Amino acid sequence: MKISLFTLIFREKTLDEVLKQAHEIGFDGVEFWGGDHFPADTTSERARQLKRMLEEYQLELPSVGSYVGNFSTMSDDDCEKQYDALEKYLNLMQILGCDLIRVGCGGPNAFLAQSYHYEKALYWIQKCADLACKYKSKIAMEIHNGSLIETVEDASRLLKMIDRSNVGVIHDAGNMYITDTDYGARSVAMLKDKIFHVHVKDELRIQDDKLPGAFHDKTVYGNEIFQQKMLGEGAVDHLPLFRALVRLGYKGHLSLECHAAVTDTVKARHDFDEIKKQVRLAESEFGN
Repeated sequence: MKISLFTLIFREKTLDEVLKQAHEIGFDGVEFWGGDHFPADTTSERARQLKRMLEEYQLELPSVGSYVGNFSTMSDDDCEKQYDALEKYLNLMQILGCDLIRVGCGGPNAFLAQSYHYEKALYWIQKCADLACKYKSKIAMEIHNGSLIETVEDASRLLKMIDRSNVGVIHDAGNMYITDTDYGARSVAMLKDKIFHVHVKDELRIQDDKLPGAFHDKTVYGNEIFQQKMLGEGAVDHLPLFRALVRLGYKGHLSLECHAAVTDTVKARHDFDEIKKQVRLAESEFGN
């Protein structure tokens, strides 16, 4: 498994600065943040420049973390705009040599969703998948609290409905901890080769929303408070997940997405060192 940096961690820096720092820390790759770092209206010239920088720093680009999608609660006009943005991204990805992009199915929380939410998400995700197929690309929906796919069961059900080989998921144990659903061996066994990408971050349930990095989220238990933590300092035990991914033979990237309330360089270096330690331990248990 390889370790990449989701450039969102360095949201205050330019993408050029982030690429340099990712190389210096030792990351294998970067996942472009589709916000200020890599919007859909990025020019072809800029994409070619980024391609040269990736090669210079010996960094892979496993995925584009776009914010395209979230179709289930949008108007038809807005869905069309999202679809158009996806095609812009797919063209840019051809230049960059990347074949995976995140596309959101939308919300609300799965336990609040109605049939029409699924119907709309299904229509547009299938449409996006067919478009991506023309570019020989894949799309991944992130398992995320507040969405139609909060749990592995939710994700598996929607994937079966979509029925496209180039549609999978981004496994995110931090999000699944918030939802209070399994994110370890069972989740990997259920999703198998539909795990296209993996996000890694740590979280902690707390009672005080005045703590640094605290945020509120709606769950099946009501309005809960969480704190964003550095890897190994929260309550999300990633080791069972890493063991299961090794057993599965997952060869993709583990993309660090820490949002802890510390400086970007501190959390990037800390989480890089911690994930390397945990992955080595998981691999050693299987003789790798």
